[in-house]
Amino acid sequence: MILLQDVKKSYFSKNNTVHALKKVNLHIRRGEIFGIIGYSGAGKSTLIRCINLLERPTSGKVFVNGIELTSLSEKELRKSREKIGMIFQHFNLMNSRNVFKNVAYPLRGKGLSKDEIRDRVFSLLELVGLKDKAYSYPSQLSGGQKQRVAIARALANDPEVLLCDEATSALDPQTTQSILRLLKDINEKLNLTIVLISHQMEVVKEICNRIAVMENGEIVEEGNIVDIFSNPKANITREFIASAMHYDKIYEILDRDPFIRDLSKDDVVAKISFVGQNTGQAFISKISIEYRIHASILFGNVESIQGVPVGNLIVHFTGENEKIQRAIKYLEDSGIKVEVIKSDGVIEFSDAKRNRAIS
Repeated sequence: MILLQDVKKSYFSKNNTVHALKKVNLHIRRGEIFGIIGYSGAGKSTLIRCINLLERPTSGKVFVNGIELTSLSEKELRKSREKIGMIFQHFNLMNSRNVFKNVAYPLRGKGLSKDEIRDRVFSLLELVGLKDKAYSYPSQLSGGQKQRVAIARALANDPEVLLCDEATSALDPQTTQSILRLLKDINEKLNLTIVLISHQMEVVKEICNRIAVMENGEIVEEGNIVDIFSNPKANITREFIASAMHYDKIYEILDRDPFIRDLSKDDVVAKISFVGQNTGQAFISKISIEYRIHASILFGNVESIQGVPVGNLIVHFTGENEKIQRAIKYLEDSGIKVEVIKSDGVIEFSDAKRNRAIS
């Protein structure tokens, strides 16, 4: 549905040049919900605005549904943009118009009768759950209701693509969840391709099929959301996931816990990560019995991402160092990722074939 080829965007001033996008290549499939995540200044807002050419790339090509937007005249581009809806962080509603007139606004000049416009508007308001607010004004609505109006307006021209520019950033967590559920429902009912940008991994993990991670104007990692969560490669991706899974809090607790600080020579604390049907608790029981070590779960959580369980456990191993090494190798050979967090001794990592001291 969307194809970006070698897209660059630079901003020039008398004293400075800012390269917001650096040769970005991206392929977004028809009917999927695609997330773009990055910190402020990463280039994600510029990227999404290049998809509908609100920002024209300095170089490169943009295709939407097989049409090269970057080659169109202004008149042709305006026509193509009708099939690309967009919603924003701050809703961008017209305060002087009621909900009905806000949603009807994109339909002006389309040759529709008043009855046709009325039917279309009320159909959209029913879709977003706001049929009873048709004659209310934006000032009378909550933040979540305003965003639902913005979504209805964006759908007025029956678009094939919906671009969401930080669409939930101004909303509280509960309202964010309701808007994400609405977007997923719209995606399924209308087979609408949705591109969602955010600086919050909690948002993209809720509904996105695939994601791209941006840093300094470049895509540093891209893939299936489950693969990204279970095996992040870029440092920035690990940071996002650590925040979403609250690993930073775990490490703070570990650092403060006197029990952890007073590990004996052969004790090891490790983070065990598993995906899908690999149940961490069952493996913990198995290695405790088979390798005659004590494995105590200190912390644990399991996230359901696109219906796939992704689990993480913080485990304290007590026993002979050689037996702990064998147990860890068994876990790794079983497709379970093991990251040693703390050990006062030295442990051999089977995947790296090396010894490493953990301080």
